[in-house]
Amino acid sequence: MNSPKLEVKCSVDCCDYWKDSCCNASALEVNPMTGKTPHTSDDTACTTFKPNK
Repeated sequence: MNSPKLEVKCSVDCCDYWKDSCCNASALEVNPMTGKTPHTSDDTACTTFKPNK
């Protein structure tokens, strides 16, 4: 069984997975910012981020 594909919009164009304003990583991981209990999206971070080479 294949997992559904989800289009993830992204404006971080310095990430290696960024292409045409979307994330092209095979999986995406989002976690709470260090020391915070998330209440809004500002309290979270994409930990899939990989800087461009």
